[in-house]
Amino acid sequence: MKKTPIAPWTPVEAEQQGNACSVEVWDRTYTVDSDLLFTSIKSRGNEILSAPMRLVGTENGEEIVWTEQAPFIFEQDGEQATLCASAESTTFIVNTAMKVEFDGNVDIDIKIMPRGKTVYEVFGVGTPKPNEYSLDKLWLEIPLKKQYSKLFHYWPTYGHPTFEGKGIEPSDVSMSREIPSSMAMPFKCLLWLGTEEQGLTWYADSDESWEPADRKRAIEIIDGEDEVVVRFHLIDDTCKAWVPHEREAKNYTYMPISFKMGLQATPVKPFPKNPYKEKILHIDCFKKILEEYDDFLSKPVVEGTDEIGFDRIKRLGVTTLLIHEKWNKTQNYWKISEPTRKLARKIVDECHKRGIKVIPYFGYELSTLSPDFSKYRDSLRVSQTGLNGGGWYRKPNQRDYVVCFEGRYADDFVEGIKGLTEEFGFDGIYLDSTLLPCACVNEAHGCGYNTADGKRRPTYTVSALRRFMKKIYTYFEERGGVVNPHLSNCMNSPALSFAHLNWDGEYIQTFVNKNGLDAMPMDYLRTEYSARNLGVPYEFLVYTFPNWSFNDGISIALIHGMLPRPNDIGGPLEKMSGIWKAIDSFDMEGASWHPYWNNGVLAEDEKVKLSYYEAEENGKKSFLVFISNPTDGEAVCEGFSLTDKPVSVYSVDKNSEISGAIAFAPRGSDVLIVKEK
Repeated sequence: MKKTPIAPWTPVEAEQQGNACSVEVWDRTYTVDSDLLFTSIKSRGNEILSAPMRLVGTENGEEIVWTEQAPFIFEQDGEQATLCASAESTTFIVNTAMKVEFDGNVDIDIKIMPRGKTVYEVFGVGTPKPNEYSLDKLWLEIPLKKQYSKLFHYWPTYGHPTFEGKGIEPSDVSMSREIPSSMAMPFKCLLWLGTEEQGLTWYADSDESWEPADRKRAIEIIDGEDEVVVRFHLIDDTCKAWVPHEREAKNYTYMPISFKMGLQATPVKPFPKNPYKEKILHIDCFKKILEEYDDFLSKPVVEGTDEIGFDRIKRLGVTTLLIHEKWNKTQNYWKISEPTRKLARKIVDECHKRGIKVIPYFGYELSTLSPDFSKYRDSLRVSQTGLNGGGWYRKPNQRDYVVCFEGRYADDFVEGIKGLTEEFGFDGIYLDSTLLPCACVNEAHGCGYNTADGKRRPTYTVSALRRFMKKIYTYFEERGGVVNPHLSNCMNSPALSFAHLNWDGEYIQTFVNKNGLDAMPMDYLRTEYSARNLGVPYEFLVYTFPNWSFNDGISIALIHGMLPRPNDIGGPLEKMSGIWKAIDSFDMEGASWHPYWNNGVLAEDEKVKLSYYEAEENGKKSFLVFISNPTDGEAVCEGFSLTDKPVSVYSVDKNSEISGAIAFAPRGSDVLIVKEK
């Protein structure tokens, strides 16, 4: 019986014709045609491979030639389809399995082993081939069309690539940008290549079984004239896993070497026609509130007015309130104290009376104030130095340590959140930094592995976080809730599939504060903040520093299609209220998006950037325009043309119609409503 995937995905459809197997998921197609791995990957109707994926190797000093490739559909049920394939060379057999899930995520398992003797040869019939098991090299190569692989992103951010001919100084923004030249890097658990509209994620939980000659060059990106080839150095020299012994003449010789990894063509799901439906206020994030949240919202919050906080956020258009970490005396724990229960109930009741949703903060750590800290201690992350991650000092007095989601804590977390939501009527969950894949060597819950020389190496939590997020998303999606992680500097698409909204931007705040906005690479912003290339709407986090304000953040957020989320109930909320009203006055559902990097508008203005939505009603076009000067210098827009007909231009910032040139202060911005007359 076929299953139906959760919204918004469509059922998985797999079909086999001869030696060609194809799997259709929402807006993507994966095909294996007489081969071991994908020969075609299409995203948004575009073929992104320039040639089939390939296993390149050397056996006994000769190039491996695979024969008898025979792919077939192993199973399918509407939520997933598994393809298997086999082949052999002179010496080796290779088996592959590719499980394609409804969101386009593919779990790949590659096994290679010595061919050994046939049954007839074991019984002395026929002449067996020489037992030479020298696997001298094995590379996985993914050739991509250059037009669909101009940008890259990797995680973790330490261990930066080396570039041929061009150096990039490592920084908080160097992991996401245009490919400047060929490069090599250490093992990364996540790698994405693509454009502002689509791409391909590769990931692996560990480099177990990998034997690169140089660990600093375990992964290469080869930038060619017409294609970009990603090369994974699985084995670079004679495979150390197979050592001759007295049984080598028999047929049961040597276990297979396995390589586990994943792929996911992006975007992972349909991007909302209107990504700005939720008007979210996040209180106590960076700008701290000194009292309990219910007390704060129950009294006037702006000097000179008697309007209480709950009424203010309703009047200014807030549809969703996020309460930060202080709401829960025991940081991140789903079992809450008696004082917390009263606070939560009051906030939910007051907000729901006003039609406002409430989403509580949860994170990635376990508090020492939890009565069950010792119970879950084995689930904590352990680094290669033997130290637990984290250790934030919080109030009331406690410390918090990073949890590894491979541990039993993850499943208990899901069930705990369900119970808390049903008791208090929460409308979703906010997950702070939870989706960052951590490196862990904690044997107590199965993380890490030992190399042949006895060194302990980490495993990463990409797959574990994906499993956790799928459970959380399924629960909240079925009840109309919102799953909103905060995931900065990491394009973890396997987990972000199961998010309704992502909040990004924290890591660049320090960079901008230190270096200024002119140092911010625009290709970094286009890579990580385009959002449509992953299929999940983003909102932008803006902290307030002495030289960086909420208004400054608007200058880089809007032109990339993001709204900055106010975390201040004062001026920033008032600013966003006007922008929300302008967006709501526009026909977003019938509009098309035209970002500054491909709309051809203002090409002559180096500083000023303009992105817009275009809609048409009764034969007349209208435009919602996001325009800014995302630099540290002054700029002037002498004018722009979106249509050859006369137009009216309304400025949200000036609250009036305007004409002629527009002057922008450093980091200045505006939202314009342009209508054909």
